[in-house]
Amino acid sequence: MQLLFPHKYKRFSGWIFYLTLPIAIYTFLTESKGGFFVFKVYSLFSIKRTVITEYTENVYGSDGFRWIENDLLNEVLIAVIIVSGIINSFSKEKLEDELIAKLRTESLTLSLYLNYLLVLMANFLIYELTFSYVLVFNLFAILVLFNLIFKYRLYTHYQS
Repeated sequence: MQLLFPHKYKRFSGWIFYLTLPIAIYTFLTESKGGFFVFKVYSLFSIKRTVITEYTENVYGSDGFRWIENDLLNEVLIAVIIVSGIINSFSKEKLEDELIAKLRTESLTLSLYLNYLLVLMANFLIYELTFSYVLVFNLFAILVLFNLIFKYRLYTHYQS
């Protein structure tokens, strides 16, 4: 059973994926909000308290199961990155054969191994609420690692 997207989606989704990544990283690191994506949304879980200690800043509490105002820029960027990354990663190549399928499978396996190695390292080096940022980063790390590994393996295959 072939579960790959048609090749015609590869270029467009790749452009969207690679252009949206730096925008999302910038908005995440600077915590800048445009203010034009603020909507009333229903929240299952909403944070309400911040506790600041000497070394960390933690947020506790819940105001869930109610309507809140939220800037949806991060949510929209995450959705765009995930959808475009999956389409770009799993679109057929121009010449899709058994060797390309094997390279794709090996690249996906290696990217999963590397991603979970990063999670294990972060588990022992990053603590408290900051670890949740690592887990959010890992949403995209599998796609980015897979794309880099697969493109490199395709490049070396076509060079030989």
